[in-house]
Amino acid sequence: MLNYRIIARAFAGLIGLEGLLFMVCWLVGIGYGEHHHSTWLIPIGICAALSVILGLLGGKGPTRVERRDGFFIVAMVWLIYCTLGMLPFLFGGHLHRVSEAFFETMSGFTTTGSTAFTDIDSLPHSILLWRSVTHWVGGMGIIFFTLALLPALGIGEQELFTAEATGLKLGKLHSRVSTTAHYLWSTYLLITIACAIAYGLCGMNTFDAINHSFATIATGGFSTHTANIAYFNSPAIEYVSVVFMFLGATNFTLLYFVLFKRRFKLFWHDEELRLFILLIFGFTAVCTLSQWWHSQDYTERGFRESLFYVVSMMSTTGFTTENFMLWPHLTWISLILVSIIGSCTGSTAGGIKVVRVLTAVKIIRNEFRRILHPRAVLTLRINQDSLGTEVIQSIFAYTCFFILLITIGVSTLIVMGLPIFDALGLSISAFSNVGPGLGYAIGPLDSWSALPDGGLYISSFLMIAGRLEIFAFIIPFVPSFWREY
Repeated sequence: MLNYRIIARAFAGLIGLEGLLFMVCWLVGIGYGEHHHSTWLIPIGICAALSVILGLLGGKGPTRVERRDGFFIVAMVWLIYCTLGMLPFLFGGHLHRVSEAFFETMSGFTTTGSTAFTDIDSLPHSILLWRSVTHWVGGMGIIFFTLALLPALGIGEQELFTAEATGLKLGKLHSRVSTTAHYLWSTYLLITIACAIAYGLCGMNTFDAINHSFATIATGGFSTHTANIAYFNSPAIEYVSVVFMFLGATNFTLLYFVLFKRRFKLFWHDEELRLFILLIFGFTAVCTLSQWWHSQDYTERGFRESLFYVVSMMSTTGFTTENFMLWPHLTWISLILVSIIGSCTGSTAGGIKVVRVLTAVKIIRNEFRRILHPRAVLTLRINQDSLGTEVIQSIFAYTCFFILLITIGVSTLIVMGLPIFDALGLSISAFSNVGPGLGYAIGPLDSWSALPDGGLYISSFLMIAGRLEIFAFIIPFVPSFWREY
């Protein structure tokens, strides 16, 4: 059975860390002359009390985390963080429905970027920063963030790392998970700083640059303005966004080797990254030509808008500049497809991941070869690494769950009164952690607050299932998880 003492000790450290993040946002608000103290003091007090109580319950004892403990901690801590993280929205009176506040926080931590706010420009700086912080912490993973900051938490590392890691692979840079976390978070921090500087050079003020760098590198999509990136009306900012959204959607293990070890050849030798780049150029060409044909306006703007949205949707960042639902229908199909595919494994992005698409293509190719050459010994390889039959089983299981959960989401939203196209678009957007609504009822520039409470909760469920790639989140709720063998 579960080791509840270790779990309590883990939760104590994790909740205490969230309280510290609340405090940072509160202090920033004070710096801007904001006096919404109850917005932050009550959540800070709740986090402190829970951390102390759980720490006492955990006490001292064995530090080994079994695999079952790891999955339980990962699944529960995301729910706990989102439940506590919504408190500033409620105590500050910025959102009045619990469902909206929970949705907003879940959207932040899962780096989805959908919002329940209708007037973001009116929000205080502390709340805007908290929204961005949820992105930045959730981008690399709550557990992973903690392992980087608190390696002496007193709990096992490997099982937590395994439970939260997404995709078919996530490279380890060191035998110690905490050291790997330090390496990857150093890369994450460096790119974030570079992004903030680039935004500043393009005309953003310091606060906007920091917040948008958090959202960009975490591939989240929260902005400090209701109009999102369109607020700045700057082609330079849009191109900078494209560059750093691409980097945020790239395997961070690969980025570490390129930036710190200067192994630049790895960047092009990685099969997943090559396919990712190819898909970006391919879909950008389709959208650009479709726009030019439709508008008869053969200018740079059509290319820039197409490139921006393809990278924004494929990286699952979800930044917006205009309503792409007004574009030709072919562009809709393209943007929906790239939203489903997503980006590279080991990145901050969502979607089914390019590596799964690449693996599926190679499986199909091998099947054709097997038909032509029945006696041939065919090996499935990606980046010279041989993949076993368990990979095929994993892809099949993930695909089945993907279809099942999307079907549940679509069916539920239809029952709640949404048209089938909107229900499908919102379900894909939530599960792939994209953000903008793909529909007419709730479009790319609209707030999701129009959904009823049930719709917001089902969307939140799809977000976390997509972020943890289904299994890590669902396993603790399977009856066999609690059985002794």
